[in-house]
Amino acid sequence: MSRRGRRNWSNLEITKRICKQLILHRVWNKLSQSDLAMDIGTTFQQYQKVERCYNRIFAEQLISICNNRKWDISIFNSDPHETLKEWFKRDYGNAIIPDKYTKILRSWDVLDKSAQRNYYGDMSDAEKIMNI
Repeated sequence: MSRRGRRNWSNLEITKRICKQLILHRVWNKLSQSDLAMDIGTTFQQYQKVERCYNRIFAEQLISICNNRKWDISIFNSDPHETLKEWFKRDYGNAIIPDKYTKILRSWDVLDKSAQRNYYGDMSDAEKIMNI
């Protein structure tokens, strides 16, 4: 069985939440994937794979990003949808929805559609059920 086949099914939702928070914070703060890649000492291509749930991010890398960007590490325990609502209300009130808001939602939609395939690769349904 490949290395990908040994991933725990229940961790996918946690991984998606972390990726959504990374996307949210990166786009809202006008950072590039290259900026965050430098924080963890990798290329933007490798970081891009993290945001797509193809590669997992290590705890040390999350801590490094949070330390460099002065973000609270507890952001990864919160619901990214609630964070986005809060920030929009705080920064824009009843104003027109900014481009970055819709960009974040589009990125999340793409992530939701591709995360399972990226996280598990081309596993059969039987293999997925056995890994639950």
